[in-house]
Amino acid sequence: MEEKDWEANSSSEDEAGFPLDDEEEFHSGPKLQFRVGSSKARWVTELAMAEVEVKRGKLWTTTGIIRSGKTYCFIEEALYLSEIGELQILGSEDDEEVIPLKSLYEKIAEEKNGCCWESYEVYRYLKALGYIIRRHGVPWTSKDVAITTPSGEEESVCTGECPEDKDDVIKLLGGMQICDARAVFDVYSPNSRFKKSSPGEPSFVACFSGDSPPSKEDVKVLQSRVAAPLMFCHVAQGRVSFFSFSSIELPVLP
Repeated sequence: MEEKDWEANSSSEDEAGFPLDDEEEFHSGPKLQFRVGSSKARWVTELAMAEVEVKRGKLWTTTGIIRSGKTYCFIEEALYLSEIGELQILGSEDDEEVIPLKSLYEKIAEEKNGCCWESYEVYRYLKALGYIIRRHGVPWTSKDVAITTPSGEEESVCTGECPEDKDDVIKLLGGMQICDARAVFDVYSPNSRFKKSSPGEPSFVACFSGDSPPSKEDVKVLQSRVAAPLMFCHVAQGRVSFFSFSSIELPVLP
């Protein structure tokens, strides 16, 4: 088992990135400071995503998914870009007020938008290193998919015959392998020539297995579903650790 231990936050900050030496700022949350010419997006509660209205800069070549000619950001993408001052997220259709970081942190904490705090810690750290990241299995672009749900599953019209018979459903469920570990992000190495239309295979897939290391069976199940190498993540007190597993054969002793 290989382990990579990367420090995601400094010891002077808590898990939410708030300075610990300023009690007033901790309660109010850090203030947003946007770059001149930052992009703008509007949060769509029904989709649990932000629809980008104004795109500026090259960051959009590696961020957001495209559906029906529009660019959407998941909560982890929207929050990260807001933290670095690259994206202003507005409220409802008639609300031109920028959503504060505290509210975006609350959306992460609610875990209703397809991302938890541990997942965001991993996303933020890898993104800061220059990696290109998307939710696992969610296409960057797709003509057949209208939109993507917060869980990362695609909503599309069924063009074939859908199994309606109860026995057929039972057979489908019986063939499924239940796995406690889950793949979260597809991670691509930094690439100035990256294209969403032809991203290629990810360098690795970031996975979570809860509070305990994944079992051997969990690893086998994930490996049967994912072609790219697996990296299991663990987040504790702002520290992000990555683990990978390799199969070896021990010599037979006489």
